Amino acid sequence: MNTKTIGIVGGTLVGLMLLLQACNLKSFVKFDPPKGVKETLDITEKTTYDDADKVVADWNSYVQINTDALRTAVAHSEESYAVLHQLTSTALETAGGVSGGIPYGGMIFGLLTGVTGLLLPSPIKKGKS
Repeated sequence: MNTKTIGIVGGTLVGLMLLLQACNLKSFVKFDPPKGVKETLDITEKTTYDDADKVVADWNSYVQINTDALRTAVAHSEESYAVLHQLTSTALETAGGVSGGIPYGGMIFGLLTGVTGLLLPSPIKKGKS
């Protein structure tokens, strides 16, 4: 091989390497998130590996926001249930005091208490299962 050929091949390789270095190879690799992620984040265009970090960050944000909202909704329901349970318990205590003066009042109160116990179990305490 002569010097001119080596120079042309070497120059071509250096030029090709400089060209590839300027390119972002991540943009050539297809990234296909799961269907549920695409639908949730409303991803309609084609994505590449270059977009993966943004998709993951958006997904984590979506999950965190909705998890916090879910916890708030559960806490609100627990509070409402606890108030309802307390009101029912107070009504049963009052009915228990009055039932002594009614014929068969003890039996009626016992049945009412049993049914209420089945329908309204005790509220779940925080930190306990």
